[in-house]
Amino acid sequence: MSNRRKTKITKSINIAVREILQGNIIALPTETVYGLAADATNEEAVLKIYETKRRPLFDPLIVHIRSIKEMKKYAEEIPAEVYKLAEKFSPGPITYILKKKKVIPDIVTAGLDTVAIRIPAHPMFQKILAKCKVPIAAPSANMFGRLSPTCAEDVYKELKGKLNYILDGGQCEFGIESTVISFIDDTIKILRPGFITKKEIQKVLKKKVILVRIKSRHSKNKLTIYSPGMMKTHYAPKTPLYITDNIYDFKEQSNVGLLDFSNYSSLNEVAINLFSDLRKLDEQGFAYIVASKVKDSGIGVAINDRLEKASKGRVKMGKWEIKFSIKK
Repeated sequence: MSNRRKTKITKSINIAVREILQGNIIALPTETVYGLAADATNEEAVLKIYETKRRPLFDPLIVHIRSIKEMKKYAEEIPAEVYKLAEKFSPGPITYILKKKKVIPDIVTAGLDTVAIRIPAHPMFQKILAKCKVPIAAPSANMFGRLSPTCAEDVYKELKGKLNYILDGGQCEFGIESTVISFIDDTIKILRPGFITKKEIQKVLKKKVILVRIKSRHSKNKLTIYSPGMMKTHYAPKTPLYITDNIYDFKEQSNVGLLDFSNYSSLNEVAINLFSDLRKLDEQGFAYIVASKVKDSGIGVAINDRLEKASKGRVKMGKWEIKFSIKK
């Protein structure tokens, strides 16, 4: 017997609240990307997230809460720097890695003693949090490792038949996942770059912040995955994506899709449209897609992070042939 469901797109906040309180999963909008949501205190509901996405259990989830005041319910030993950043950037696209309290089940945090907490800015998500009165775990609403969805239709293509409802909140404002910042071990580290940049964070804190560049999934000492976005391979289209110095070298190749940023007036616009543009190319049946990195500063760091993790390696167009360098 098939377990597939008839997935419906809805605009009803009450349906979303009902689904979460009944222990079900539902896709809902955030200002970054669409999330696959469940009550973070309900272990069986959280397990449905992992099973639906086929997400490995060692990859922790972000817990979404309503306000700064609620942080103390779910985290302890919260540094003063967290409140400084939260006053400036939350609600918004920033996630804090903190020491967790026992109210958050181990399945949410992959057995770690830390928890990733974010205060979303999307008004629909805020209303759901207010009515549910529970923290909500919500990784991106896609199959693990694939492109993040930035509209309800993207979620439907990805997860049709795997959940009851998708809450339609329109196109996401930012289009890439939140900045993740850790306050563990007396150091402040950005574990995943996002719309809130290192420069902006340092301006608020007036102290050094380390940007962690993930170069490999494994090192001599096993890499601890403290948050989403710390794996080498992620955010990938089904069509192989390769990084190249100049995408226009491939313009005569009919089977190659060009991820072209030239029509955008700013890197902010590139970030907002990155996943949706990749998805459009992915659906066109190309043999592969090529993209070039952008200037590696500000929001460009986050864009390049997503491109690198989504890519299979590098490619260049020689005089007589296409040469690939596969990422290992």
